[in-house]
Amino acid sequence: MSVRLVHGGLPSDITPYQLKRFLKRARVSLGLSKGAIEYLVFAIDNCQPSDFVQGRICAIWHSLERLAQNFGLSKRQVGRIEAELVDAGLILRTYPERKSRSGDRADGVIKRAAGINLAPLIEQAEYVRSLVSRQMQADEDQKRLREHIQGLFRQIRELGKADADEAATSILPRRRPTELNDIAKMQEVAEALEAVLSDFSTDCGPPNMTVGSDENVRLNTNKEKKTKTCMAEKPMEEPRLNTSPAHARLLAGPQLAEYIDLYACGGPPDWQTVTRAAHDRAYELGVSGRLWRERCIQLGEARTALCLIVADRNSQRDGPFGRKNPAASFAGMTRREAGRIAVLDGLIGELTHALIRSGGNP
Repeated sequence: MSVRLVHGGLPSDITPYQLKRFLKRARVSLGLSKGAIEYLVFAIDNCQPSDFVQGRICAIWHSLERLAQNFGLSKRQVGRIEAELVDAGLILRTYPERKSRSGDRADGVIKRAAGINLAPLIEQAEYVRSLVSRQMQADEDQKRLREHIQGLFRQIRELGKADADEAATSILPRRRPTELNDIAKMQEVAEALEAVLSDFSTDCGPPNMTVGSDENVRLNTNKEKKTKTCMAEKPMEEPRLNTSPAHARLLAGPQLAEYIDLYACGGPPDWQTVTRAAHDRAYELGVSGRLWRERCIQLGEARTALCLIVADRNSQRDGPFGRKNPAASFAGMTRREAGRIAVLDGLIGELTHALIRSGGNP
């Protein structure tokens, strides 16, 4: 006997065609094989638009033989793909074991389907779209970091110092930031090159940032304007935060979360609570009071606190986003934020996703 499964419908601003595109873009984030994505695309194409409306059944009941012929695979390979999608929580098998697949459609509406049900996929359409959005943000962050690294190489070369040029080359021998695909590695390279530029530069101002938040910026060679880097930096206009105090509390590591709760006195946290707690934790991690004050002026207290939260949490992680020195990570992150190299939102998105997938312990 078949199981009749209905769904809540696709979001009004997502079409089946868009869902297919999202799945292709989010394949790596979803951890799916190419064959699994091809299977889902095929399933969507073989359903009608009305099947994706709330309260309807959305399913296919093609036999394994027919699917194998369509994909040019064996029945066993198709079965493994289906098992992969079941394990990923994107489809359901609704036919009895050892029974053939079947279904009925009347007046364009599926009345019964003993086959492969797409209700789980439809219910997760918004999540799949969010993965694509995060990937697009990560791609943009990588593009900006590559441009920033290229600009640092140019600034170091223009110093005209062989030792500085040699030190920069030792960090990335081929001097090709396009060969870097891991954002954590890009950040390490950028921090190392910034240190070289700072060590060998005779200018009194900080290194010129070659990439702004919205557009590429040419290296400033106007001597009259360069002298202005000796002046005190003006506070940058604080961008709109995409994170709430409650979200910041969830991202915080155990010690910092405890401080936030203490300052909140049993109530929901606000930004004053979060920033006070982050300041205390920064002191424990070895962040200097001078650096903390400077970044609060440049970035705003809330954004500075978020940088500390991410740096602290990442120091407790393994893998590509793990950092051994949270103070150094905080310094590098805030330096890029102050230089209009927007990395914080992307790191928050990555950390949030990691927490969701790991149940709170990335």
